[in-house]
Amino acid sequence: MLNKRVIEGLKQFHNENIKIKFCLGTIAIMGVCLLLLIISTFTQIKINFNMPESGIGNYLKFEYIPQIPILIFIAGLLGETWGFVVVLLYILMGLTPWFPIFALGGGLSYVFQYNFGYIFAYLFAVILCAKELNKGNSLKNILYAVLYGILTVHVIGTLYMIIIALIRHENLDFISNWIYYQSLSKILYDLVFGFLAIIIAKACHKILWLIMG
Repeated sequence: MLNKRVIEGLKQFHNENIKIKFCLGTIAIMGVCLLLLIISTFTQIKINFNMPESGIGNYLKFEYIPQIPILIFIAGLLGETWGFVVVLLYILMGLTPWFPIFALGGGLSYVFQYNFGYIFAYLFAVILCAKELNKGNSLKNILYAVLYGILTVHVIGTLYMIIIALIRHENLDFISNWIYYQSLSKILYDLVFGFLAIIIAKACHKILWLIMG
């Protein structure tokens, strides 16, 4: 009888994409997600493609920070409301002088950093990603959710950077190189890892829903 109720519950979860209820467990999960977002800021994965046979040498070499896939994971796990709260707390904490949790530190002056636009865009990305996932758990919805979330981060982040660069009278080469390094060279990785992040988030969401009733 219990197994039947669990099976029916799982079917209902899959069909309706049930949200996690707010309780002490939800607060704990939000705290873990906030911690993951902070840890991912300082986690670097070295990407290095070598082509010695062509004589080109290093074709692409940079350090990938998996913060955007973690953002996508949070959207898939917590949904738009609690995911937005986690991101908002992250940003507010980083803008205080007591929590230097951004890549280059923190404080109110960080809003003038070139990369702050990407962080600010997290607020919109987590909502758009979660809203698309609320439509269902189909592969199409997952792909759209990843696409909307990641493109939102890169588009807003790039536009913000261009505005700051123009204010500082940076030249076109600086702007184009910055855009390539921060967005164009990394967006494919964000899409791949973001897709995997949602798959993991959906599995975790289902388990947590069963545990928390």
